Amino acid sequence: MSPSSPLHLAVALDGAGWHPAAWREPVARPRDLFSAGYWADLVAEAERGLLDLVTIEDGLGPQSSHLTEPDDRTDQVRGRLDAVLVAARVAPLTRHIGIVPTVVATHTEPFHISKAVATLDYVSTGRAGLRVQVTARRNEAAHFGRRAFPPLDPDDVRNPTDPVVRQLVTDLFDEAADHVEVVRRLWDSWEDD
Repeated sequence: MSPSSPLHLAVALDGAGWHPAAWREPVARPRDLFSAGYWADLVAEAERGLLDLVTIEDGLGPQSSHLTEPDDRTDQVRGRLDAVLVAARVAPLTRHIGIVPTVVATHTEPFHISKAVATLDYVSTGRAGLRVQVTARRNEAAHFGRRAFPPLDPDDVRNPTDPVVRQLVTDLFDEAADHVEVVRRLWDSWEDD
């Protein structure tokens, strides 16, 4: 980092916290996770702390302690609100902080994402961003029915030596790159202001 490069501080928001047992902390509010007020409070606190931006996690299925499949655990928080909708709800309540929802590019259409994030950019007065994520979970793909993924061994995903896994990962990231390019072109296709 050069001396003239500014340092940007951010926080990644995900439920009660990133640790699986964060909901057990005395200050955690797990019963409020699915309310707009909870997310507004988190983003307002980040803004009071003078952070530059927040990211809001998203997913197409419940969180899991397994990398590639759902689990049966009941001792951890499961489920999320839609990150773009949460961002659109909290953006008008803030003045300076950037708001960056996560979008799963594997199954969502770029046209819908471009409209949603453009709307977020409008309601946040130019403070919106986009964080793109991919998924190869079979249970999430089943929601959409347009493709199927092979069963994946978590060790192969972490260290892809299997050519099938390597090709799948390459294809997913290529698709994500295409997704981002289409979203960018859609944004550029609209008149300014």
